[in-house]
Amino acid sequence: MDTAQSLNQISIILYWICLGAYSIYWLFGFTPWKLRFPILLGIVLLHIAAIAIRGISIEYFPLTNKFESFNAFAAATFIILLIYTKTESHIYRMSFFGVGYAFLVAAVLFPKGLSYAPPLMLTVWYILHVPLSFFCYALWVSAMAAAVARYFNSNEKKRYDQIIDSGFQYGLITFSISMIFGGLWGYVAWGSYFLWDAKVIWSVIIWFFYATCLHLDYWQEAKRFKPPMAIVGFVILIMTYVGTSFLIGSSHSFR
Repeated sequence: MDTAQSLNQISIILYWICLGAYSIYWLFGFTPWKLRFPILLGIVLLHIAAIAIRGISIEYFPLTNKFESFNAFAAATFIILLIYTKTESHIYRMSFFGVGYAFLVAAVLFPKGLSYAPPLMLTVWYILHVPLSFFCYALWVSAMAAAVARYFNSNEKKRYDQIIDSGFQYGLITFSISMIFGGLWGYVAWGSYFLWDAKVIWSVIIWFFYATCLHLDYWQEAKRFKPPMAIVGFVILIMTYVGTSFLIGSSHSFR
């Protein structure tokens, strides 16, 4: 077995270890912050190491197939969760964690062998575009989880509103930067900054949706719609990420 295959096997073993550790973390998610934070941090660092080792094995950023995509998105979700892990709402933390965990489990369904990047991915714009997209998705998942928690806990609505607003704002900023890099990648890969492609069109839709969510602050009567819109946004996010990349024919599909 050559070095690349050996490193890939190590990364897969670490992936399974992380999956088991995240499964056990469900038990620690209800413990005090001083305990749950270092446990989650340790698992996330191990998760990042597994992804990095896989990247070393292919000598490129490990976002070349479905397994790597779901695995990386799950990691981005857990990283953002670390920022908010001090939030005491079990519903918020477990809703947020549950989305990342679901994608980590879904990654099991896809082949885990070595997959090398095709020529259209061999540009720095791809490396900058995709990870930023995952982090903005994770921020919008955070907003959704806060909206869900808000409906179950009327005593901390102000705190949940702050998380929703942060998810909207920082998610849109991150996504806007990601779209700029995506346009540059598109020009390098296909000779155009914009394509009439399912993924691109849905990316524009979700950008306008969250831009609208931000502007609700300028209309006092509309502010109350922000929590339900955070939940609707999550549905649009799933369509933008999973639907276009994995179900609909698209230049962004991992085929």
